[in-house]
Amino acid sequence: MNNKFYIPDPCVDKKLLANLRHARLEMEEIGLQLEEVITKFDEQIRQQKLKRIQK
Repeated sequence: MNNKFYIPDPCVDKKLLANLRHARLEMEEIGLQLEEVITKFDEQIRQQKLKRIQK
């Protein structure tokens, strides 16, 4: 069995960090898009309730 530690090339670390940052930004963007969709649904529900009350 080999118990030696392997230290990856520093450029691999940089690439992995860049990928993680990019993924985090994409997830943040998706979260904002979901918030926008939820806001639109909330507005539609509010309008429907208003119409029912007015009838």
